[in-house]
Amino acid sequence: MKTVKVVAAVIIDSEKVCICQRKENDTFPLLWEFPGGSVEKEETLEEAIRREIKEELNLDIEPIKFLGKFEDTLDSLKIDVHLFLSRIKKGMPSAQECADFRFIMLEELDRFPLAPVDKKIASYLQSQRDLLFSM
Repeated sequence: MKTVKVVAAVIIDSEKVCICQRKENDTFPLLWEFPGGSVEKEETLEEAIRREIKEELNLDIEPIKFLGKFEDTLDSLKIDVHLFLSRIKKGMPSAQECADFRFIMLEELDRFPLAPVDKKIASYLQSQRDLLFSM
């Protein structure tokens, strides 16, 4: 089984987190996710998350803390998502490589149809709310 290494960011701004809507032609079309993407060869996880968020939302971010690895399996593909708590260093977000984006309260995550692995991440984040917002 092939494994793909992915990074995702929990971008916090004013007690809200950023989620992005996948494009119509992506896997899991139009579902919502935490922004990020695949790690390229010779790239660290931190370099990958900075690059991916710049490409997806045109934001410069700072990864603050590694929150953990979340896994998903699709047919013959395993996806390892490395999740980082992050904050915006510079820029105003704009949907570059996603259909849409929103900053929402953690409690609102249940209102959005999330991609499968992002449901696991959302559950984890809701259970860690106090920790996330104390950093």
